[in-house]
Amino acid sequence: MDATLDLRDLKAGLSKRTIREQVSHRIAAMVQSGLLRPGDGLPSERELAATLEVSRETVRGAIQMLAAIGMVEISQGSRTRVIGTADFPRAANTRDRDLTRDTARQVYEARLVVERPTTRLAVERITDAELQRLRRLVEAQHEMTNDPVRFQISDAEFHDVIYRAGGNAMLSDFLHEMYSIGLEFRRRVLLEDGAVAKSLDDHIQILAALERRDADATIAAVENHLNRIHCTTLDVIDAS
Repeated sequence: MDATLDLRDLKAGLSKRTIREQVSHRIAAMVQSGLLRPGDGLPSERELAATLEVSRETVRGAIQMLAAIGMVEISQGSRTRVIGTADFPRAANTRDRDLTRDTARQVYEARLVVERPTTRLAVERITDAELQRLRRLVEAQHEMTNDPVRFQISDAEFHDVIYRAGGNAMLSDFLHEMYSIGLEFRRRVLLEDGAVAKSLDDHIQILAALERRDADATIAAVENHLNRIHCTTLDVIDAS
């Protein structure tokens, strides 16, 4: 019996380490893609745990891993801050790419072409658990209208849930990469007054259509969201 208990404990420990490492890689990918930049304060452990749907202990362990290699700095009494990207394996879907009007157009067109059928698949295949996950994200986003960095992390999760709900890993990975291009410009858009609230309104419309299992309405809501993102991104590029 003792040997069995030891094996169970070992298995539990391995599972925890795996989840912790997955979360550390996820946060690192946010930094590498530009979603988080040096100087940014991370959301609290509680907020990150809620957004990523893991335990606070897992988040704490992941952040400690990143602190050990100099990616973040942990300070007592203040938010953990991003300080660099050194010495961490680069995420597979993260690319260095300058964003021009032409690149932005290509990203927009690629997302439209792939996101329409992926969204239709998501409407057909999304589970009740995934819908509940989207509801929790949107509910939390109501409290993020004055916190663009925290909103972007939640926004990435919102879109990834829909991509994965389509049930095709190749399509979801491609769309995740397209989402990651030009995040520096998206950050600047979201700093404008009312920008987060507009994205939240888009999410509410997308979720409502998904809940009705209405494919045409969901695709229309997604297209409206992509159109607005594209136009505001071009505005920021032109002002650069």
